[in-house]
Amino acid sequence: MLLNTRADPEYRHDYYQTASSVIASIFLKKIIKDTAKVEVKPDTVVLDLKTSDTPPKRYTADFPLYGTIDTEKSAYKVLGTKLELTLVKADGASWPVLRSDEALTGEILQIGKAANA
Repeated sequence: MLLNTRADPEYRHDYYQTASSVIASIFLKKIIKDTAKVEVKPDTVVLDLKTSDTPPKRYTADFPLYGTIDTEKSAYKVLGTKLELTLVKADGASWPVLRSDEALTGEILQIGKAANA
């Protein structure tokens, strides 16, 4: 079963940010850690995740990011209920959304001190 990132209610994502990084969560239960494929590119995260459900589910997506990231410093963790991405911003700018294809809400979630201008 291929999960659709836009229509499937089993999947959602959320994020928060600091001045230097974006911490994103892809909520998908029972991800098989050993087979999880996460490719972090400067402007996209490519996901291929399988779950241990019966029958197994598969989630594939290209996440176009709002900003550019430093791929060498960015990382991810597979946890019991989600995939957590730590994306280090290349330029330190605030992101109004996680994905570049999302509608801008006007809100900017940021934790920590903003960089001095």
